[in-house]
Amino acid sequence: MAEVVVSNIVKSFGKVAVLKDVSVAIADGEMLVVLGPSGCGKSTLLRIIAGLETASAGDVMIGGRRVNDLEPAERDIAMVFQNYALYPHMTVRQNMAYGLKNLGTAKAVIEKRVAEAAQILGLAELLDRKPRQLSGGQRQRVAMGRAIVREPEAFLFDEPLSNLDAKLRVQMRHEIKQLQSRLGTTGIFVTHDQVEAMTLGDRLLVLNQGVVEQVDTPIAVYARPASLFVAGFIGSPAMNVLDGTIDGDGATVSCGGARLLLEHPLPGAGGREVRVGIRPEHLVAGDSGTSPPGAGLDAEIEWVELLGADTVAHGRLADGQALALRRPGDRPVAAGDRFHLTPAPAHLHLFDPATGRRIE
Repeated sequence: MAEVVVSNIVKSFGKVAVLKDVSVAIADGEMLVVLGPSGCGKSTLLRIIAGLETASAGDVMIGGRRVNDLEPAERDIAMVFQNYALYPHMTVRQNMAYGLKNLGTAKAVIEKRVAEAAQILGLAELLDRKPRQLSGGQRQRVAMGRAIVREPEAFLFDEPLSNLDAKLRVQMRHEIKQLQSRLGTTGIFVTHDQVEAMTLGDRLLVLNQGVVEQVDTPIAVYARPASLFVAGFIGSPAMNVLDGTIDGDGATVSCGGARLLLEHPLPGAGGREVRVGIRPEHLVAGDSGTSPPGAGLDAEIEWVELLGADTVAHGRLADGQALALRRPGDRPVAAGDRFHLTPAPAHLHLFDPATGRRIE
């Protein structure tokens, strides 16, 4: 087990900068999830930590030692790949033992570690099978077992669940979380799936075009997104973002044809243009007669997504801006319905239109 520290990492391919001054410290035993859309640089960051790519600038520290110039095999890490990377001609037992065998580990130690890992992962009865005889979930367990037997200082996961079906992904998320907690090994998990990120990570690093947008706990990233990008990327459906203007007293913001009360007034900010974020699940439908004049958003529904437990209704406000509203599945909503929506001040998020950063 070891702390992993990434300091001021820059990576360029020719004139294209893929990572731009990325820094983060992953504590001993912590699971950090690197989250972002395809092409944002997250897999490149993981490969730099693993030693499979060379950084253009910056340092990688594992267990207190600088590993920039060390080969992957010398870094004491284990990586689980998206495509499992199993040897098809070897049995499960041979695949799991291969790395230890190359390190010259004693045969008795190899057998003990393979047996222990197989027991943990439910592979004990499959040790003599070959990869073609296994399901996708079983192959993923073998790949994880190969990493476990190494007893590394850190596990690196490169979108390991993306090839599995939805039900199996849920099961494997649970197994990875339980396994990492039991072993207490530092983990870095790369994904573009926010559900995986929210359920697996002790902290999230949200990456956008090679830039770190936010590093925080999953609930903090959801509740207090640091930028418009994070606000739109975390949450399903995405956060509503409306054009608005701070009113003269700094206590309210005008947007969507309404004046909404702010949780914390912004003295002296009257007239400032802002982007107002409101999550669909935080829009409370009520009777316009019970709210102060102009205090709520009036929306007309245009189309509806029926999701079973929830219904997501998409509509427009009086000024034409689009808005999504999440409702319980047992409350029917139809196109043409009108709602008066009163978001609580604590659930309003303000962002600077120029920089996209959160306004505190």
